[in-house]
Amino acid sequence: MNTLILSSSLSENSRSYLLCKAVEQELTSKGNIITFIDAKEIPMQPFHREISKEMKVLSEKIVKADNIIIGMGVHCYSINDSLKILLEGCFGKATGKFFGILCSAGGERSYLVTQHLSQICMNEWRMIQLPRIVYAISKDFTKNTITSKEVLERINTFSEEFHTIGNKLLA
Repeated sequence: MNTLILSSSLSENSRSYLLCKAVEQELTSKGNIITFIDAKEIPMQPFHREISKEMKVLSEKIVKADNIIIGMGVHCYSINDSLKILLEGCFGKATGKFFGILCSAGGERSYLVTQHLSQICMNEWRMIQLPRIVYAISKDFTKNTITSKEVLERINTFSEEFHTIGNKLLA
């Protein structure tokens, strides 16, 4: 199974990036082929302008992926601007793909933000979502490390279910 993991945060201290790396490790151990995309390495232009070469490459990688995992941070109770740019500019051919969401926020009250991303992916490209989301908050991390036992268990469960369901959808 070819999985594209998109870490959409531009922060050097991104906690959603840490979630993405943890899931990458879990899925790799299950034999998945992972393409890891770090948004910090992609020059971005809004869709109404000509998109960058790197955004075109991401679009091609999305087409080739069997499924996609999106890591996101929460900003002002919404998805971050870099993710919006990448969705609009690169996901045009993600139609029907299986996807999952990893989210990190400052506090406990932003968990519904993931529904905005779900709506975009399901309405715009008729993508199929893993019903489980990994949602972590600042207290779940210490010095760029996931320290919450509960979050680590959620990552394990998410990865197991994503692997199992993703393979069934490909069969």
